[in-house]
Amino acid sequence: MGEAKRRKELCLPPRKKEVIKKNSDKYFSWLPITRSRIKKYPYMGVATMAIGAIIFLVSGGANTIN
Repeated sequence: MGEAKRRKELCLPPRKKEVIKKNSDKYFSWLPITRSRIKKYPYMGVATMAIGAIIFLVSGGANTIN
């Protein structure tokens, strides 16, 4: 006897199908950077901070800290 017949005889509702969500490798769905890419290029964060610091200093941000 199949499970569906047994459930029907016991007046049980049909079993619900579990929806398996795909575990994405992305931090955010709209961000093209993935966890595996960051592991592959560990210096990417340091390079991004250095670029941000250079832009901050060139734009005169250090003068406004006083």
